Amino acid sequence: MKIGVVIVTYNRIEELKKSLACYEEQTKKPEYIIVVDNCSTDGTDAFLKIWQSEQGVCNRIVIPLDENMGGAGGFYHGMKMAQDMECADWVWVADDDALPEKNALEMAEHFSNKHPDIMNEAAALCGMCEYEGRIASVQRNRFVKTVFGTQDMPVPKSEFSKEYFYIDLYSFVGTIIRREVIQKAGLPRKDFFIYQDDFEHSVRVGKYGKIVCVPSILIHHKDNYLYGDGVTWRDYYATRNVVVMYREHLDKKSAWLRGFRRILVAYSSFDKKKIEVIKEAVKDGKMGKTGIHPVYRPGWKA
Repeated sequence: MKIGVVIVTYNRIEELKKSLACYEEQTKKPEYIIVVDNCSTDGTDAFLKIWQSEQGVCNRIVIPLDENMGGAGGFYHGMKMAQDMECADWVWVADDDALPEKNALEMAEHFSNKHPDIMNEAAALCGMCEYEGRIASVQRNRFVKTVFGTQDMPVPKSEFSKEYFYIDLYSFVGTIIRREVIQKAGLPRKDFFIYQDDFEHSVRVGKYGKIVCVPSILIHHKDNYLYGDGVTWRDYYATRNVVVMYREHLDKKSAWLRGFRRILVAYSSFDKKKIEVIKEAVKDGKMGKTGIHPVYRPGWKA
């Protein structure tokens, strides 16, 4: 396997340094490392200029954006470049705080050599995400059909003891996508800004082959967003975008149920502002509204 790496970063310079070191120290070297800087303001731009000028184990490329386009916009631009780079057949995508084990790319190649029949049908491979010994199963999901419609559910943690298994939805954390599939399926939706852009992309990728999760490809990742107490701008996009995804790729019944699930969780918090934000997000999602909301801009919180 010839694998290129795409990383999106924003104002997490110390995490980025750790992440880049992991890729430089891989037992199987990547063909290139693309870093998309989402207009960071913490000195990341100066650091990346030095990093790019230094000699590394592979080609180093920096894409500086003139504005913060969110994770969705960052991956859009990074994968746009990667899809045309013929030196690699596969594109690894990850956040700046994802730390792959030093043998992650080697384990991907080992699986590829061991299972050529599976790889012939594979559109993407995914590793196992964990944090402090806990499996982040929410980053590897399947669609499950119920009497109330189709819904996405995390893969049971017990399945991560298998050599491999198939999934429907992945996060952009340690996912390796076949380059020619990106060309066919298209790029991530930058109008999502943040959240669900990876799940929506995986739905399109899955139309061109199977998505295989290989737990021996291990990534340490701290998920910095949990849908819980309090309300911030993140709640709006996480909710709106999942409804848009369901509306466009599944049926109306399933989309209604997915939005209703979010509203139920909001009501269970007894937080009037949270209920207000989630209800507006569901309404906007049903209407297909995307982009940055005029009120719930990055940094907003109640």
